[in-house]
Amino acid sequence: MAVILANEPLAPGVFRLDVTGAPTGRAGQFYMLRLPGVQDPFLSRPISIFEVNPASETLSFVVQTAGRGTAMLSALLPGQPLEVQGPYGNGFPLENGHAVLVGGGVGTAPLFQLAKELRAANPNRRIDAFLGFRETAYLADAFERVADRVQVNVGGIVTEEVDFSLDATYYACGPLPMLRAACTAAKTADAKLYVSLEKRMACGVGACLGCTCKTAHGNKRVCKDGPVFAYEEVADAI
Repeated sequence: MAVILANEPLAPGVFRLDVTGAPTGRAGQFYMLRLPGVQDPFLSRPISIFEVNPASETLSFVVQTAGRGTAMLSALLPGQPLEVQGPYGNGFPLENGHAVLVGGGVGTAPLFQLAKELRAANPNRRIDAFLGFRETAYLADAFERVADRVQVNVGGIVTEEVDFSLDATYYACGPLPMLRAACTAAKTADAKLYVSLEKRMACGVGACLGCTCKTAHGNKRVCKDGPVFAYEEVADAI
């Protein structure tokens, strides 16, 4: 059982949870979160890693309030318990060389731990982060600690600011329209792009088949086979 260390609002309807007592994962993986003893809502909520801090043995999540389950998470106080199951899924591959991160809304959150791991793997590599938000920007200050360039777009189309013709590896996480635009741009420029998909999940381990998606190699489970895929595999299904 994990314990809440902090619950910090970041923007309207968006908050950061810091917890201790849970196993640590890596960028792109996710956990199933639920309040202990609560049966309604019954299902856990799948939330991606925002940050791992091995020194203090803490995990951080950035959560958007979307319904009763996440609203209950938003009301948690320091010291309260939280069921944290995971980590699940396959994370982002740490490719060599220049990295370009493209995030939209709460989808920017998993890219921060990715930026940290990319920097740790090669301190001299270049990392560019493009962060798009509908109304209120957040997390930019965190990315500025690990990226060489952080560009924030509020109210626009963040993918239009990204040059997909560079000799770089691209990573994207965000709403489906943004991912579609990234896939189209990557195909046009013949770029290497990985995307992180979001689906409703019941179990998080691939047993219920509730998060199945079509891929170039047949149906796959976002929780077990993803959530990170090479864009060519899932572009037609996004």
